[in-house]
Amino acid sequence: MPATRRAFLGAAATAPAWSLPGTALHHDWTYRAPGLVYPPRVTENTLVTAVWGADSERAVGLDPGRGGERWAYPGSIGWQTRGVGERVVVQGVDRRALTGVDPASGAVAWTAAFGDPGETVVRETAVDPGAGTAYAVTDAGVVAVDIASGDRRWRVADATGYAAGTAEAVALETADGLVGVGVADGTERWRHGNVAWTTEHESLGRVVAGRRGRLVAWDVDTGAVAWWRDTGSPVGTIGDRVLLRTATGDGATELVAVGADGSVAWRYSVPDAAGASVTDDALLVFTGNESEGARTVTVVADGRARWQDAFEYSYGLVTASRGELRVPTADGVEARSLRDGLVRWRYETPGRGVYAVERDGRAYVGAEAADGESFELHAVSPPWSGFAAAARWGERNAGVLAALGGLGAVGAAAAGVRRWRDRRRVAGHVETVERTAEWTTARVESGRIRTEYRGVDETGFRAACEAWAAASDTEGVLALREWGFDPRPWVETVPYEATLADGAERERALRAVSRAADALARLDRPHGLLRPATVAVTGDRADVRDVGFGGLAAAAWPNRDDPYAPPEAEPTPAGDVYRLGALTHHALTGRPPENRGVDDSRVDRPVSDDLQAVVETALAADPDERYGTPRRFGEYLSWAAFAQETW
Repeated sequence: MPATRRAFLGAAATAPAWSLPGTALHHDWTYRAPGLVYPPRVTENTLVTAVWGADSERAVGLDPGRGGERWAYPGSIGWQTRGVGERVVVQGVDRRALTGVDPASGAVAWTAAFGDPGETVVRETAVDPGAGTAYAVTDAGVVAVDIASGDRRWRVADATGYAAGTAEAVALETADGLVGVGVADGTERWRHGNVAWTTEHESLGRVVAGRRGRLVAWDVDTGAVAWWRDTGSPVGTIGDRVLLRTATGDGATELVAVGADGSVAWRYSVPDAAGASVTDDALLVFTGNESEGARTVTVVADGRARWQDAFEYSYGLVTASRGELRVPTADGVEARSLRDGLVRWRYETPGRGVYAVERDGRAYVGAEAADGESFELHAVSPPWSGFAAAARWGERNAGVLAALGGLGAVGAAAAGVRRWRDRRRVAGHVETVERTAEWTTARVESGRIRTEYRGVDETGFRAACEAWAAASDTEGVLALREWGFDPRPWVETVPYEATLADGAERERALRAVSRAADALARLDRPHGLLRPATVAVTGDRADVRDVGFGGLAAAAWPNRDDPYAPPEAEPTPAGDVYRLGALTHHALTGRPPENRGVDDSRVDRPVSDDLQAVVETALAADPDERYGTPRRFGEYLSWAAFAQETW
């Protein structure tokens, strides 16, 4: 496997020296082209795709075994389709003809030219293999072409576009509405006017349209109204339900699943700016700033959130099948279980991932190439059939492997099997705790808290982890349980309920800051990275995490925006005092300090002069004007917050 590409299987792939039986993620081949390669389709033992470049487009047939080109034909393919069918229908470069290409050999089977007056330009083509028909949208109406022979079946002169189709009928757009005609002979079956826009839901045999301020669903075959609603815009279909985005009476936004008869199956509230897409099994809700590459995905089924996590989402196509969600990332694609969010597999590419689609038991990953100009299609074989088999294999052979635990690579395999099996037994929920440009912290399936870091030096990371591990027995320090480097530097800690970043009642938050000050006083080095998310809170207990990581952060991310950081860059005891003052400000106001003191307008009740003085002293720009040590700060905080305040 090339050095620029790595593949691994979730939690089981922490030791590259071994792999579980039936769970290897195998790279089969890579096809490179000077332009975007569309997600392929499989037909006649050929992968059919299209390559779209800066000044050209061509249909391409690939050998699924080796990835080589079998044939190429200039033109574009209508990707509104539900497959390829008996012929690959290619729209000519000059937009004056359709060509039927044999998918196996690339030989031209027929050409349908559009040379009649007023019928010289094919604007788009929709191909419906189930109906055996290609619908060419021309300047002189919509023309139906037989996919097998290339014969013209009929033309509807006043049609301006394709809306939806079944094996029996097709709904076509007109200047002011919709018309339904028979696939075989083009006979008009129904017509509706005053239609503002349409969207197809072919899997349900429906076309949904906006009409006179309402949302109407018509049956494609008969034109009968299946249901209507006063508001909403279609998002897609989940099973036999249409998903609509609607505004509620109080100004909020809901996603509503509507059944075949128009009844509401379930509702799910989302932020106004949230994106949404659907699969056959679930609704995906996207929140976060896409331009910055950080997006949170919530997977919803039957109106309830199954799991939520943040992804290094760049752009591209999110897909789902075989019970997994595949999301493109900045360096490949990540596959998660739709049921519980556990990582099934990842595949890393030299450039940004764009899509990963499943075709006939193989995954095809589309990604930018390392040069930033060409595009790569990677054929990989994920262990879809091996997950359950590997679990059973591990159960049967764990005892034997444990007995051989001292035998080098076999011992590593035994440890990996036990760890993988134990993780599989935990019915956990993956939940993001903190996400920044430099790291992501999440609750993992074992219940532990895992953080993965980006852009850190391996030597510095190792030293930081060793320092944290050495301090893990210190009172008030969160215990570090494991750490490693695959797929990127990571740590795992004991579980905790929340952090100060999640918010807490005033007294509880101040006591957590006081305990953090006591913990820092017991350490033999400055912390240097204290912030709300590093104070873990469980019940009345508060523990500090990321001990030893201050120096690593200063070296790896010198320009990181940290509103809790002191003016000086290097970690020092005085710098920790500043951070403790900033934490106190957060405990009182729920936000980092904007100046030295606490603005009474940002708190639910006034802050005493003594507590105000403690915060101001700790936040002094000059280190010499602050309390000398975290211990000294803790003493003053305890006196001002608990001896003077009335709770």
